[in-house]
Amino acid sequence: MKIKVVTNELKFPIRILFPNSFLRLFVSKRVLKKLLKRVDNVEEIIDQIDYKALKQVFKTCKDLKGTELVNVKAKDGTEVKITL
Repeated sequence: MKIKVVTNELKFPIRILFPNSFLRLFVSKRVLKKLLKRVDNVEEIIDQIDYKALKQVFKTCKDLKGTELVNVKAKDGTEVKITL
């Protein structure tokens, strides 16, 4: 995923690259347990996640690489673009 923010106040645009493999890491059971350690029903929440469906979502995102999700331009020249 790529995020690009352009404003008149900055000399160059802000670009953030967020690899899909990094997204997969955040939904793994081990990482979720550490992120949600202060939540009471962590095991119950993790058991409700359908990992087969998530795998299919990541596969679909990989197939649709380059698709624009958001392209917004404001009157003041600010632009935000998010692509897969």
